[in-house]
Amino acid sequence: MPQTGLLGIPADPRAEEIARAIGRTGVARAALDRVLPMAPLLRREKVSLGEIVRSRMGEAVLKRLVTPVVGGVYSADPDVLDADSVAPGLRKAMAEHGSLGAAVGAMRRAAPAGSTVASLKGGMGTLTSALTADLAELGATLLAATPATGIERSGCGFRIHTGAGMHDADALVVAADGPAAVDLLTPSVPELAAFRPGPGPGVALVTLVVDKRELDAAPRGTGVLVARDAEAVQAKALTHATAKWQWLADSTGPGTHVLRLSYGRGLGPGQDADTTALRPDGELFAAALADASVLLQVPLEEADVIDWDVVRWVGALPSATVGHADRVASVRAAVAEVHGLEVVGAWLAGTGLAAVTADTRYRTAHLAEAVKS
Repeated sequence: MPQTGLLGIPADPRAEEIARAIGRTGVARAALDRVLPMAPLLRREKVSLGEIVRSRMGEAVLKRLVTPVVGGVYSADPDVLDADSVAPGLRKAMAEHGSLGAAVGAMRRAAPAGSTVASLKGGMGTLTSALTADLAELGATLLAATPATGIERSGCGFRIHTGAGMHDADALVVAADGPAAVDLLTPSVPELAAFRPGPGPGVALVTLVVDKRELDAAPRGTGVLVARDAEAVQAKALTHATAKWQWLADSTGPGTHVLRLSYGRGLGPGQDADTTALRPDGELFAAALADASVLLQVPLEEADVIDWDVVRWVGALPSATVGHADRVASVRAAVAEVHGLEVVGAWLAGTGLAAVTADTRYRTAHLAEAVKS
């Protein structure tokens, strides 16, 4: 991985770790980024991330570095992703600094301290429990496992239909995936129907708990991102969780390891849908065992496995295809016309807790003020 990069794009393609990944020919092509004219990319109203990387640094950087990282983060191909949505500010920084590499370096230097990957002791699942407990203390009524089946305008507010009956509200925040949010709101805001996003790719996460002392040495560090053309591997990524999170290693002790393998790649233009994540659990378990053996270069057998599990997300990742920024702006404008309504979530704010949390705080604060007035 580039030590200083953004979505796999290296700030300095001449760095030694980059040369090992893309070869000297790839480095020579990527170095042209410093002298190639910038204007054509900056004048374009819409452009994919893949097109930016390919035109500035070449196919090797795109294929060997950017595609595996973007596949791990977005389950999507860089050629279908809107550059301004997944890397906001990148094109502006390119105009200011004169090259893609210089822009990436400047954005990394400007990133706030502590913005690298982090988690919570006990896992991110503890966040749900903490938020639920906080809401209960604040007097909120929580209806778990109760789907909302419809939303309609009711006087100056809204009526929400659920499996537990009807609920009236003066103000409404819809926090759901894009297709579900649009389906619920279209009767009240018909303009949204034109901006219903696609369902996004399906993703499956296979977790293996294994007894294998050879893994104590963490042979691949905290994990691996897998390039699309890697032979004999179906997974798009592997995380050696006990090497990545000390609290987890402390809970298992030496010799016992937690491995997580991710399946379900986003595809590029014209490619057939990837249905790997929809395969039966048993097939995914067998694939994960074989893939972990290849990626870690440590043979793993069923006898080494203490337990395993498969978790699927279908349509959970938003699809920020080219033109996404314009679609988001149109959705925001349509929602702004309805008093007391706000819509939040990754399909509008961008992937990741940081983006969703900041956007939700901003929009709910404005909604509260609007309702008061």
